[in-house]
Amino acid sequence: MARGKKVFSEEDKVLIKRKLKDECMAFWISLGYKETSIGAFCKKTEISTGTFYNLYSSKEELFFEVLYDIQEAIYGDFIKRIEQCPEKSGFETAILELYYEYESKPFLYDVKTTDFTSFYSKLSEEMKEKLTFDSSDLFRTAIKRANLKLKVSEKLAFSTFTVLLSSIASKDEISKNCDHFAAFQFMTKQLVASIFE
Repeated sequence: MARGKKVFSEEDKVLIKRKLKDECMAFWISLGYKETSIGAFCKKTEISTGTFYNLYSSKEELFFEVLYDIQEAIYGDFIKRIEQCPEKSGFETAILELYYEYESKPFLYDVKTTDFTSFYSKLSEEMKEKLTFDSSDLFRTAIKRANLKLKVSEKLAFSTFTVLLSSIASKDEISKNCDHFAAFQFMTKQLVASIFE
């Protein structure tokens, strides 16, 4: 007797997608996008290739969904942390937590690698548009939720924090000569004290 095609409930599909997303993030950190195959996902999550294609049209769609979800979660958590402690110390803590998130997921900030550009080039314009994030709007929202007032122009404050966060991309090089995180922590504390009333 021929075996029929396995039918998954909506709940099964949600669970399988969750597993695939978890594995995708792990593979992205350890191997990168280019070195990760659909076969590797299927083997790790114990599903067939057909099941994978029932859930995602391509490997890129899965990677996109993971990146989008992470980006949304990180920025949502950033605002929540500030709301829990709406003052300078809360803003400082939220920036440090943002650092930890980015540091643990290099694909979030190291976007000039061949691996990331290869992934990005395969995305549709609609997907690229969805990934474009207005960080200045996030910064404005954070300041408002923290009930803080700027001592400097918004443009200078935003630029300063952007430069601070962009230092994560060169942390490996910097860490050869100093403690990058200790420096980041010190600069964050100084900036928060200098930029806000």
